[in-house]
Amino acid sequence: MRRLIAYFSAATLARSADAGAIVAVVLLAAARPATSGLVGLFGAALTAPHLAGPFLAPVLDRTRRPRILLAGAFLLYGVSLATAAVLIVGGFVVPSVVALVIAGACGPILTGGLSSQLGQLVAPTARAQRRAQGADALTYGVAATIGPVVVALVARSSSAVWATISLAGSAAVAAIVVLLIARRSAAPDDRGEPAPEAVPFWRALATVFTVGPLRRVTLVVCLTAAAVGAVPLLGLASGIRAGAGASEVALLVALFGAGNLIGAVAVTIRPLRTAPEPTVGWTALVSACCLVLIALPLPPVVNALAFGLVGAVSAVQFASSLTARSDFAPEGTRAQVFVTVGGLKVAFSSLGVAVAGVAAVRAPDALLLMAPLLPAVAFATMLADRAAGTFAQRRRGRASQRARRPGAAGSAE
Repeated sequence: MRRLIAYFSAATLARSADAGAIVAVVLLAAARPATSGLVGLFGAALTAPHLAGPFLAPVLDRTRRPRILLAGAFLLYGVSLATAAVLIVGGFVVPSVVALVIAGACGPILTGGLSSQLGQLVAPTARAQRRAQGADALTYGVAATIGPVVVALVARSSSAVWATISLAGSAAVAAIVVLLIARRSAAPDDRGEPAPEAVPFWRALATVFTVGPLRRVTLVVCLTAAAVGAVPLLGLASGIRAGAGASEVALLVALFGAGNLIGAVAVTIRPLRTAPEPTVGWTALVSACCLVLIALPLPPVVNALAFGLVGAVSAVQFASSLTARSDFAPEGTRAQVFVTVGGLKVAFSSLGVAVAGVAAVRAPDALLLMAPLLPAVAFATMLADRAAGTFAQRRRGRASQRARRPGAAGSAE
């Protein structure tokens, strides 16, 4: 139990820093005329390096002491983020971008890299693993709420610099807690036993696309993230269409966040018993239906409920995607699979936000109508891919049966 408490404490601290960092950087840059025009550059410097996660994850798979590597990544994230804050205030653009890139490259370790180690801390039963994965999903939801709130409160009472430094401190504390997990556990990596041999990077990356369940889950998660990640902007588009004010838009976004937390708590208390791949699929379909309700000119209460429901369903999908990564990742690729899928999800979510940011003001109706298509297409593609795989498997089975029939070899000659 102590190990899990330490893990979830470290996860919440580290992921709160990661979730609040982009808000802090935007506030830092926007507060000064010299850097106000560089908000996009600084934001990209922090988020784009998440795509480097697959290149860094093999180190986590190969090391015998992953918790020490995690602690180092957390500490480097905090130091780089604090350094970037000081450099931005000083007007040093290039060095601050470099510091943000370093922090951003550590981001996937704070998220998927840490999640890849959770399975070693709980019993190997399916129920225990899924409950832990549900709780892990909860840390993401809590962090997504706490991080920006801390930034807003500290920035208002002090400054954006201190808000950023507080996030850096959160990451540093997470590094210490991760080391405490190592001291309290009796995992093989802490006893000095050799870790499983890691699969080469390109082969591990290929498994995400060649292992059927992983491929389908990754596709659905990424396309759904492109739509659901833009929910705040969908709230803005919905508000523009309805003539609502900023407070009403903020309420819709808050309902999404509340639904996400409720969904994560639900799958923690009562772990899902269904297989992860179908669960990821039906949650995409439900998300598409919710986004249709948001797109239609329905009563405000219905729209509000749809925002809350899509948040809850998103939490269920995320927990199921963690289960899928854990269940289907081949030996020696666990961290690489976790980080690769997480990095792709962040990339698609960022792309969705970028497109929605332009469309929310210029074409809000078009944005609201297009958003449901992404998860719907993802669900349909999953069904088609699964059907194609089943058909191919049956063909191989029939061919194998024909080859084993008496006289098959002679007739072939």
